Amino acid sequence: MCPSRKDRSMISYVILAITFLYVVIQISLYAARQRKPLTRDDIEERLLATLNGGDHGRP
Repeated sequence: MCPSRKDRSMISYVILAITFLYVVIQISLYAARQRKPLTRDDIEERLLATLNGGDHGRP
């Protein structure tokens, strides 16, 4: 049983709505942080600090 054309378009709208909501949530989270995203160096520094028991490599 193949889905009808109307069913396929509804599925597309659902996927589009989920994608839109995901983007809106990501943008709002970014705006709530009020800072730039972490760079690779920032991530590595935090990981190293965690592995060293909380000591930051740079002050």
